[in-house]
Amino acid sequence: MYNKLFEKLFLLTISLTLLCTACVKKDPISKIAQVLFVPLSPNAGAVDFSLNGNIVATAVGYSTTTGTFRYTLPYFSFSPNGETVISYNVNGFSTSRASVSKIIEDETVYSTFLVDSANKLKAVIVADNLDEPTPGKVKLRFFNFSPNAPAIDVVIQGSTSKLYSNRTFNDQLTTSSFENFIEIDPGNYTFQFVNSANGMVLFTTTAQLLLVERIYTLAARGFIGGTGTQAIGAMVYPNKP
Repeated sequence: MYNKLFEKLFLLTISLTLLCTACVKKDPISKIAQVLFVPLSPNAGAVDFSLNGNIVATAVGYSTTTGTFRYTLPYFSFSPNGETVISYNVNGFSTSRASVSKIIEDETVYSTFLVDSANKLKAVIVADNLDEPTPGKVKLRFFNFSPNAPAIDVVIQGSTSKLYSNRTFNDQLTTSSFENFIEIDPGNYTFQFVNSANGMVLFTTTAQLLLVERIYTLAARGFIGGTGTQAIGAMVYPNKP
């Protein structure tokens, strides 16, 4: 009698244990997206950055990038939850100077830029395809963020072939394919920004070493006719160092 009762209780306990185990739900893996901030307005001064109202960096100067090195990329990592508002704020205040919103998906990577002159600032966002380059190659893309520059061709000094043609200010906003990277050979490059209309060289970069199987963005920034740090120039930064 005792043995039979014990056997029934034992089987009931096992059944309840299996039932409860089947009901347990594991926590989902945290969602991760990444975003980079690049202030490229020549005369806007230093800015703070916020993601959905939360300050993530302060007093970041013109023509620099800011992010945190995580997962080997120089981006801020965060958990996306539908529409994300990215703001460039007045340094030291929560007042937004320009912002952009986008529905951010899991495992996506973006760069954002503060562009145009201080009295008409814009925040823009572009998708960053950080898939590995073809072995032995480098990935590169170009943006024209010089507010008063004409349409620009980008050529390699000493060459007549164009890497990019007739690129106007902030044109990736209307032509999303301009967000894409091209592939070139690694090496030292001196780039020239050339007026598409008359062939006049507007700016020549210093020599830029592009390392094999890395990913870079080249941008024109500054004003035509500007002086000092506000003069037309170039910024090259690694999306994947």
